[in-house]
Amino acid sequence: MKHPLELFEQPIPTLRAPKGQDEVGIIALSKGAGSEGMGEIHGSLVASRFSPETSVVAELNGELVGLALAYVLPFDSETLFIWTVEVSEAAADTGLSSLMLGHLMRQDACLNVTRVQTCIPSDDEDSWALFRRFAKWQRSKMKIEAFVTQALFPGNRHKNQNLVTIELAAEMAEAA
Repeated sequence: MKHPLELFEQPIPTLRAPKGQDEVGIIALSKGAGSEGMGEIHGSLVASRFSPETSVVAELNGELVGLALAYVLPFDSETLFIWTVEVSEAAADTGLSSLMLGHLMRQDACLNVTRVQTCIPSDDEDSWALFRRFAKWQRSKMKIEAFVTQALFPGNRHKNQNLVTIELAAEMAEAA
């Protein structure tokens, strides 16, 4: 782990909406982050203009180093569903994931958002840590519900998916 002061010495990535031409970089980023089989899906989602107003890529020296894909639920305009947050190995431990979540929450498309939802596999410690930090930032607790369980995939207990809901802090919802 880096010394806290080293974080101030890190180059600052450019955060922007994903574009169709980012597909190749997103596929490489997703595969590099260990999302076997998901790289093509993420790349295809961006190529088809999947919610660019509620998604973000982080670019550093012309290379994609981070990605957060999200969308406002079509049946619930107060809920932002975060599909994935990924960071390259080169940008690990820099706070980029939290920076991207903060960026998403300040988008115009999130003006009516009062809660965030995501699915987290039981064994994904990095995602649990990220969303615990986000909940703490919101002065909120994570509501955790079983979503896809071993009942659907017997023998894969570590692959259980949990639906996590985090209510936004009142002043955050008002400021957005």
